[in-house]
Amino acid sequence: MNKAYRIGKIIGIPIKIDISFLIVLPLFAWFFSSQTQPFGFAGIQSEIIKYTLSLLTAILLFVSVLVHELAHSYFTLRFGGSIKEIRLHLLGGAAVMKQEVHEPLKVITIVAAGPVSSIMMGVLLLFLGSTLNPVSLKDGNSLFLVVFILGYVNLFLGIFNLVPAFPMDGGRILRAFLSIHMDYVKATEKAVLIGKIFAVLIGILGLFIDIWLLLIALYIYGNASREEQLVKMIYRRY
Repeated sequence: MNKAYRIGKIIGIPIKIDISFLIVLPLFAWFFSSQTQPFGFAGIQSEIIKYTLSLLTAILLFVSVLVHELAHSYFTLRFGGSIKEIRLHLLGGAAVMKQEVHEPLKVITIVAAGPVSSIMMGVLLLFLGSTLNPVSLKDGNSLFLVVFILGYVNLFLGIFNLVPAFPMDGGRILRAFLSIHMDYVKATEKAVLIGKIFAVLIGILGLFIDIWLLLIALYIYGNASREEQLVKMIYRRY
């Protein structure tokens, strides 16, 4: 496992930053500094203000990821599970389980808590931004642009995370729902199949629209396959 640095503890859970996070954070800051409004700060004349706001937005975006993982963790602890740590890394964040919860309805609640928290943050930030900002994003205080970006990204990621495909939370919710009616391995196989079909459709769309969609499709397909292999390896003896 990659080296990680502990930065604190929340609700008794160690919070760690993976070494890859230190690489991706400045990349996110650069991305926001190079995008035009309302999704970036390229139009700001002052270089210092532009890069300061870009870095602030990148940091707060990962704080949002931390809140998402804390939502998962809170319900895990509430339902009798335990969390080893929360780790922020290249692709976002992950709550590393020490003791998992297996009851399907509780699992659905645990998994759904993450994207629901992201959607709630997104809606709240967008509402506050539109309510408190007296003028347009283009002409108003640049801090409201930070609020808008964080609100928009949280809302999008929360909704996208509900897509029924691994490694998104939607795939895990689907598996938990299916496991009410069948054994865990079979539920995983069906959830993975749906995820792979979704990935293929996104991949085909990516060939004609955007290469990023193709990369996302490959990522989803690969993670779905790995999840299936992992579950079969763990439950093989049963």
